[in-house]
Amino acid sequence: MPASAKVHMVKGPAKVGVDGACHVLGSDVSGQAIKVRAGKALPFEPSSRCKLRARLGRGGRMWLADPAEAGTSMWHDIARQVSALAEKKITVMLAGDTDTGKSTFSAYLANVALSRQLVPCIIDGDIGQGDLEPPASIGAAALSGPVTDLRDTRASLFEFVGDISPVGFERLVTKKLRFILDRAGPLGDIIIVNTDGYVRDAGVEYKLMIAKELQPDVIVCLGENPALLKALGDGPWQVLLARASSQASKSRFERTSGRLDQFLRHVGRGSSAVELRHLMFEYAEMLFSPSELHQPPIKQLEQQNLKRMFVGLGSGDRCTGFGIVTGITSSIIRVQTNIDYFDRVYLSNIRLDTRRAVEIRF
Repeated sequence: MPASAKVHMVKGPAKVGVDGACHVLGSDVSGQAIKVRAGKALPFEPSSRCKLRARLGRGGRMWLADPAEAGTSMWHDIARQVSALAEKKITVMLAGDTDTGKSTFSAYLANVALSRQLVPCIIDGDIGQGDLEPPASIGAAALSGPVTDLRDTRASLFEFVGDISPVGFERLVTKKLRFILDRAGPLGDIIIVNTDGYVRDAGVEYKLMIAKELQPDVIVCLGENPALLKALGDGPWQVLLARASSQASKSRFERTSGRLDQFLRHVGRGSSAVELRHLMFEYAEMLFSPSELHQPPIKQLEQQNLKRMFVGLGSGDRCTGFGIVTGITSSIIRVQTNIDYFDRVYLSNIRLDTRRAVEIRF
C-alpha cells in the first residue's frame, strides 16, 4: 500500500462512503461504505482522487491528521520487518502505555500479514478494554480476512481472569496468556499478542514477566518508555520501537461505556438454570464445591456477591462463554447466558447493574 499524503480521522458513530482508492489500517476499502462504531476512531488514507462522504452520528467527527502521528505510514517499516520474519511461525508481543495504539497496530499488522498470504492470529490480553472478548478475560482469534475494527471479530478461544485490572493478578494473567498461546499457536503463521497498558513502575516488571513466559520472537514497544525498553532489551527476542498513535485516546466515559457494551455483547439474552450439585466454582485457579456456598471461604462465593456477578462458564478446564448470575437458591443457579451447557462457573470481582450501566466491583 503506498503511503498516503493525508490521513482523514473519523470518530464514530459514523458511516463513511468511499469513492475511489482508500485504505483503513492496511485494509483496502475502496468503493465501500464503512461503519465506525461510537467512540472508535479510524484512519482513512485515501488516494488523491478519492472522495470520502461521512455521515456523522451524535458525537461523531471527522478531521485531518498528521501522517507522522496517525494512520499507518509511521508503522510501514516495522510491519514489513515483522512480517518478513514470518517465513517461519513467529510470535509478536506488543507493549505500551494506555492510548498508544496497540489494538490499532494489532489490526494493521494482521492486515499486512494477510496481504502476504500469511494467517494472523491475535491474542487480546487487555483484560480491561479488550476487543475480542469481554473484560476480565483473554481471547484469541485467527483472521481469515482484513479487518478495520477488531470488535467485528469473535474470539474462538478464551481464558478467564476475573478482574479488569492486572494489578494483583499479574502472575495469573501471565499464566493465562501462556495457556492461550499454546492453544492458539496452531491457528496462525504469525501470533500477535496484545497486552494491557500497565507499563509504569511495577508494570515494567510485569511486562518482563510476560515476555519471559511467552518467549516471543519480536517485541514491539509503542511510545516512549525508557524503563520498559531497558528491561526488555536484554532478552533473546528482537525489540522494535514504534511511534505511539495520537488517534487512540478515549475519554473515561467512552472507556466505561465500551466496557459495558463488551460485557453485555458476550453475555447474550438467553437464560439457563443448573442444579448446583452438577457444578464446580473456580476463582483465581482455586476450585470450590457447591457445598462451600453454605460457609463461603471467599467473598466471591457469598450469595449477596454472586447476585448479578459477571462470570465465565465452561466445561472442565475450558472457558467457553460468559454470563450474569441472576439468581441462586440452595439447589439452583440461574444465569443469563447463551451457553447451553456448562459444569464450571468462573467467578469474578465484578457485578453488573445494567439499569445504571455501571459495573460494581467489590
